[in-house]
Amino acid sequence: MENYVLIFKTSIRTVFERSVLIAKLLRMSKEIIEATIDLDDEDYILRIESHNNNKNLIMQTLQKEGYEVDFLEAFSPNHAGVPVLLN
Repeated sequence: MENYVLIFKTSIRTVFERSVLIAKLLRMSKEIIEATIDLDDEDYILRIESHNNNKNLIMQTLQKEGYEVDFLEAFSPNHAGVPVLLN
């Protein structure tokens, strides 16, 4: 099974918001392997590793929670395992 890496720009600003949102995403989808949010980055980057390219579900969840979210990039490994940009 191949994995996807999805990158989003968000409006998540605090450690508490990050903790709550990551827990919600992991509970929401068994397909999500890992989720991180870089609070030190000016774009507050959300990085999702998932078994599916579920960017719409992730965006809808963040928007429903009141956060701004922009999809930036998606990667998936090619036949040699090298990450390839999908968008």
